[in-house]
Amino acid sequence: MRMATAGNRPVRPSGIFPASRDAGFAQRILSGRFGRRRRVLVDARYQLKTAHYGVTGMAFLVGLMGLILHQAGARSSREILPAAPFLEGSLRSMNLTLFSLLLFWGMLFIAVVFVFWVLESRRSAGPILNVRRRMEEIRSGSLSARVILRRHDHFPHLAESFNAMAGALRARTEGDLATLGRLSSQVSDLLREEALGNREGVRRIAASLRESLEDTRRRKADLLEP
Repeated sequence: MRMATAGNRPVRPSGIFPASRDAGFAQRILSGRFGRRRRVLVDARYQLKTAHYGVTGMAFLVGLMGLILHQAGARSSREILPAAPFLEGSLRSMNLTLFSLLLFWGMLFIAVVFVFWVLESRRSAGPILNVRRRMEEIRSGSLSARVILRRHDHFPHLAESFNAMAGALRARTEGDLATLGRLSSQVSDLLREEALGNREGVRRIAASLRESLEDTRRRKADLLEP
């Protein structure tokens, strides 16, 4: 289905990595791998901390590998210089170039790993933030709250458990509402029988009303038991 147009130009859907036919190859790959979200940093503190831990270990390995390669090149130069001292300038330039390339590609690799961890951590931070917001909705009295995750998000079982809990609370509340409606009807019957002077009917309805109230009290007490 075509999007609405403005000035005969198609309006592309919003998002960081829109996976449309007009999107670039890299955007489609990223969208397929990480999903689409309007914000890169859903929970900045968590995501940056996670990325920091991932990059620290990777930076150590990259630095160690670069140091080993640099020392190997320096050793080879020292072995060549006694036999060909006229190559000293070329070897020094070559070692400097090699060191610069190692530094550049190492920093680029670390930057890519950092971005990868930030994007990957969205798949955890997003569901956690979603669940927290739905919990706030339930705390404020909205029992219709439901957690809906994106296709690539982590913790699908957490969302399912939360939705099952919310559904159980809603069903219990609906049962309580039905009970209150029945009690209200019984009170109305009790008042009518009393107005008619039917003492037997009043006693019968009062006994039924007391039984309903006791049943409701027992069900509520069961919720407080460990």
